[in-house]
Amino acid sequence: MCTVVVSIAPDTEWPVVFFGLRDESPDRPWDEPGAWWPDLGERVTGVHDREAGGAWLAVASGPSRASVVLNRHEEPAPPAGGWSTRGSLPLSAAADGALPTGPQRTRTFNLLTADAGGAMHSTWDGSATRSTRLDPGVHVLTHADPDDRRVPRVERWLPRFRAVAPPSGPLSPGTEGEGTWTAWLDLLRESSGLAADDDDALVRSDLVDGHLFSSLSLSAVAVSDARVAHRHVRLDGAPSVTAALARR
Repeated sequence: MCTVVVSIAPDTEWPVVFFGLRDESPDRPWDEPGAWWPDLGERVTGVHDREAGGAWLAVASGPSRASVVLNRHEEPAPPAGGWSTRGSLPLSAAADGALPTGPQRTRTFNLLTADAGGAMHSTWDGSATRSTRLDPGVHVLTHADPDDRRVPRVERWLPRFRAVAPPSGPLSPGTEGEGTWTAWLDLLRESSGLAADDDDALVRSDLVDGHLFSSLSLSAVAVSDARVAHRHVRLDGAPSVTAALARR
């Protein structure tokens, strides 16, 4: 399932930087980042889920915010009238700074919401919705709690990401080099040498309830007080992570 690595560095030009690996069914239609939601205007862009209409990740300008949703594994009973899409959550968080509260009509989730003041981690586990501020430093987010080392890929890669310098700004186009993102992207390239079904893999494929979920894209995001930068890289169809990053 999806993985996010985030660095929070207060009092810097870009206080929050993160990358997200989007794991989804290859058969589910989606669109690369754009302003797909007319009611939100041009200031909100994101990775568009055509099936349910929401976003996996959304960013907004004026003020700068970014938000990304990750699925959890709990399975509460469906609400009366059926489920609402989790894809509405990043849109609301990016557009308005609205964090989820109270009982939810969606399936369970983790939600990262970032602005120049830091990052919040919101969780709906089917029984309660909680939001907590992430401490400065580097965190790995998955389907579980932040930095939960019972998740094999967190146990393996969290100390590795914490041992290198995090990015200090946006990821540039491929023609301009990787800049301060090199250390993180080197770890991502290293991790892609694992089998996609290895529990330690970051770029992965999982069979969940008989359905295949694969890492289809990478989003590299940097948030400052003045703007938010989002570099999107498709992984599906690329011969390797290295090749995908080179053509970004």
